Amino acid sequence: MTTTCPVFIQEVKLSSENIGRLLFLNDGDLSHFILALHTPEDESQVVALFLHGKWWPVGDVLKTSNKSRCGLLLVESLMERVVLFLLSQVIFGILERPLEDDLYFSAYSLSEHGKILWQDGEAVGFYTVKKKGSLCNGCTGQCYRLPVLDTVFVRCHWRRTGLALQMLEDFCSSQPFEYILGISYPLSPSMYGVCKKYLEAHEEERQRLYEVEAPGEWPQRRNVWLNIQLRDLPKHCGNSEQGPHGSSSHERSHADLKEEDIPRHYGS
Repeated sequence: MTTTCPVFIQEVKLSSENIGRLLFLNDGDLSHFILALHTPEDESQVVALFLHGKWWPVGDVLKTSNKSRCGLLLVESLMERVVLFLLSQVIFGILERPLEDDLYFSAYSLSEHGKILWQDGEAVGFYTVKKKGSLCNGCTGQCYRLPVLDTVFVRCHWRRTGLALQMLEDFCSSQPFEYILGISYPLSPSMYGVCKKYLEAHEEERQRLYEVEAPGEWPQRRNVWLNIQLRDLPKHCGNSEQGPHGSSSHERSHADLKEEDIPRHYGS
């Protein structure tokens, strides 16, 4: 039998050669998979998913007719996990990731906290959080010492509209009783820009937000606002006053600030 699956203006024939399984949860359970249709030329080009007994183009899976789905909503249902998987692994991982970018998002587990951003009946972005006390990975007994904003993504068409800033604000406001919050290392240049806008508007958060490596012990934390200040320092100028080892007095004062400006909340 030869059937076809419409994908926008493209038709892809269904056959055993271009249907594969995609594990959409990173929890060691191989039963959490969905059938995916890819183009015959490239297995990475997923064009449709088999859900509820029929094939759905990827773009249709990301849409909803439920008008209550608006803004940032917590990922709770299995279908919402599928949407999160599509946004991170297919939309970002394949379709909208810059060719020069070697960053990939790992698949998510049921223990992770995530929110999808819905706008105009469509999933346009998401963020995920590593919960305080959750395991860093399956190979170690180490746990995160603080909540960590792990991934943030906004689809290309909706970028530069303040949605990433909205997600950062939501993350910080949803943790009112945590003295220190983390953002996964390394921050991208665009994420530094989002953090700068946020911290310029919220001075009270400047000693609360840290760039961290797992599990987030104090030696693995760097204050985000301080990092922004250091990144914005002017480059060496020919007429700058040089101190010992060729450093200017302006740079030495910021080096001192690096140690003095770090708050110590050891109880966090």
